[in-house]
Amino acid sequence: MNAFITELKNDHIQLLKLLQEVQITGLGNEAGRRKLLEGKRLLSAHLQKEDTRLYPSLKNNPAAKSISEQFAGEMKKLTSEILDFMNRIEKAELNMEYAKELGRIITTLRLRINREEIQLYPLYDKATV
Repeated sequence: MNAFITELKNDHIQLLKLLQEVQITGLGNEAGRRKLLEGKRLLSAHLQKEDTRLYPSLKNNPAAKSISEQFAGEMKKLTSEILDFMNRIEKAELNMEYAKELGRIITTLRLRINREEIQLYPLYDKATV
């Protein structure tokens, strides 16, 4: 497996772990909010890697171009939703609805991560051999 893909997968593990810790710790305290902001930084760095290295490589490969464009488009929408949620931490009412939204985001991210690791990352491995 390509070292870059291993790095992206490690980011996924760290991000999900952090968000699960936020769920356990809760958002009603400073520790939970710090972890959520750490998750935001990790997600932003991860997306930067995908945008600058993963998607450009795949777009240059005719066999992978269509699926990479589809994934990139989906991720833009998802990123907007996730970052909006994370940015609201400063002024949101931290109630049960906010906690439920965190759960939905974790589920959505987990599904997205599975799709990337099963469908997208193998294409990158093949394209960069």
